Amino acid sequence: MNAQLLVCDQITNNTLLGGHALGTVLNQVSIPALPFVIEMHVLIKLFDLPRDEFVDTALIITNSSGEIIDRTPASVLRNYRAEDQVPGVDQDVSIHLIVTEPGIIYIRCMVNGEEAAWYPLTIRLQEQKVS
Repeated sequence: MNAQLLVCDQITNNTLLGGHALGTVLNQVSIPALPFVIEMHVLIKLFDLPRDEFVDTALIITNSSGEIIDRTPASVLRNYRAEDQVPGVDQDVSIHLIVTEPGIIYIRCMVNGEEAAWYPLTIRLQEQKVS
């Protein structure tokens, strides 16, 4: 099994086309103050799944010291692909994260309790301009 993550400012599920429309893919976010709530959307792509089995997925967000700062509830997923496709599933997750310090956070995708993919996101504090 393989996993990929993308973090975006928004994700829309397009049921007519059978896929997701992604907003801006984020590598960094600038915030005006601390603490601050960041809204982000994570696309989890799992492929080469066992065709007839279920998997548990969850996201764990850690700071640069490895401390867990947030986690999502577990979801049970299974293959939704047709017979002529590589078995897999896409899941979009919305997160509202309370940020208390700048630095790099890591979004970790856990599948059946094991880390399957991770994504770094840099949090920067905007410089205040004095007038």
